[in-house]
Amino acid sequence: MTNERALLLLLSVTYVVFLAWYDGWWMSPLTESEVDAYLANLSDDSEFDEIREQMRQLGITDDGAEMFMMNLNVYKGGAGEDSTGIEDYASYGRGTMPLLLSRASHPVFYTVGIQTLMSPRYEESWQEVFLVRYRSRRDFISMITSDAYQENLPYRTAGIKYDEFFPTRSVFSIGSLRFVIFFALATIYGLATLVMRRLTNR
Repeated sequence: MTNERALLLLLSVTYVVFLAWYDGWWMSPLTESEVDAYLANLSDDSEFDEIREQMRQLGITDDGAEMFMMNLNVYKGGAGEDSTGIEDYASYGRGTMPLLLSRASHPVFYTVGIQTLMSPRYEESWQEVFLVRYRSRRDFISMITSDAYQENLPYRTAGIKYDEFFPTRSVFSIGSLRFVIFFALATIYGLATLVMRRLTNR
């Protein structure tokens, strides 16, 4: 086997392993009993206890596919320089990120609001809007009902004045991490092949 073919095989296996992890090939949709077992971990005073039934419906209708959670936030203290709301939420974000990454989940985009043009539901402008990709509903529910997440949740409560978050399903996206990793590995292969050929022709 030539060095080029060996490299191609290595990178191909790497990509397949990444896809298996990123898409959770071994995972199955949640069952009703699994959803109830996860939700049993929520304490009655948890911030998410008030939406327990909505979370249960999200879980028992699990289709095994990835999910994108849209988050719209307004922080305590407004946008003033003395606001600690954003700082509290940033602490929440730092504590949550390892929980996301360990479940092949991650933020997709993050934006800062400019102003509100039309919003009959709330009088203030959204300060931040971001989208988080979850590998599956199982990963989302297992994360927010975990002890590690519940310990981190007070930072979120301390920072948020008003928020809305709702799950969505991807229809079309050119920014998938699958493409990013594919093109990164393809670039590595192309550059490495070029170097090997030049060394061979010396």
